[in-house]
Amino acid sequence: MISGIASRLAWSAYTLAHAAMESRIPWEDPESLLRRQNRRLRRIIRFAWERVPFYRDAMKVRGLGPEDFRTAADLEMLPVIDGHIYGSDPAKFQPAGPGRPTGLTLQSSGTSGRTKHLRHDSRSLFLALAHGHRQRHVLARFTGRVTGYRELNLVRDGSVASQIRSFYEQHLWTPRRADLTRAFLTPGELPLEAEINRINEFKPDVLMGYGSYLGALFRAARQRGMEIRPPKAVVYGADSMPEPDRALIETDLGIPVISTYQSTEALRIGFQCERRAGLHLSIDAVAVRIADAQGRTAGPGASGDVIISNLTNYATVLLNYRIGDVDVRG
Repeated sequence: MISGIASRLAWSAYTLAHAAMESRIPWEDPESLLRRQNRRLRRIIRFAWERVPFYRDAMKVRGLGPEDFRTAADLEMLPVIDGHIYGSDPAKFQPAGPGRPTGLTLQSSGTSGRTKHLRHDSRSLFLALAHGHRQRHVLARFTGRVTGYRELNLVRDGSVASQIRSFYEQHLWTPRRADLTRAFLTPGELPLEAEINRINEFKPDVLMGYGSYLGALFRAARQRGMEIRPPKAVVYGADSMPEPDRALIETDLGIPVISTYQSTEALRIGFQCERRAGLHLSIDAVAVRIADAQGRTAGPGASGDVIISNLTNYATVLLNYRIGDVDVRG
């Protein structure tokens, strides 16, 4: 029991310390973030060479060693992988030998509909939680504060978000002054009127959920003459929100809409700032590039596959991973 309490306090202190640092990151210069990215890149490459079978073999076949990787651009020398390659033998992407990292195995069907099991070590999960303070500082433009506001999450029971939230509740002790007042509601579980009543009763400052569902919710409410008490911001992720629905929420109703970019493989990848003119990528934690069909980095203005490399998770190492999305390189 004592060790359990000690562990909760230790991880809580770790998370709060990193959250304090995260509050400064949105205003750091890009070069500082790149230096942090490069340090993390070199550490995980060294780890992959020593402990992860897939990357050790891939580097040996190509005549490469850890010293050949200095920046994220060097990741192009590794093979591009995807969910099928990972799913065919997940153990090859996990560290061999003793000392398996503690953490959480996430289950997700993603956009493919196929169940995927992917393990994150505890440290990467708590870093992701601290990382959320970057977005909180953006939302403070609308909520008026970084902590203490009310957040309602419209997510499925058993979703990746709920799995991670359960892990945090089991392993952390968070001071009330540093936390939010949260509630969860399964989308579509209640009739529309009852769901809107639950939302209005909770009075969220921030309403979060899947983009398509939140858009459909506000559209259905408008069509049926029902009123959703306006939150100070709507935040969506997991999928896209149709432009007509976003216009309804943001223009007609005057509620700011913020999109986030996350995945089971890398957790927090990016989020929109208060100007909502594009995504701020978390380059210090996730290396992102746009690549053509052959895996080569696309030129400016060209479209291609989104390739990510998670630089913080040592329980399942995924470098040069084709996530399944398509974008245009800026």
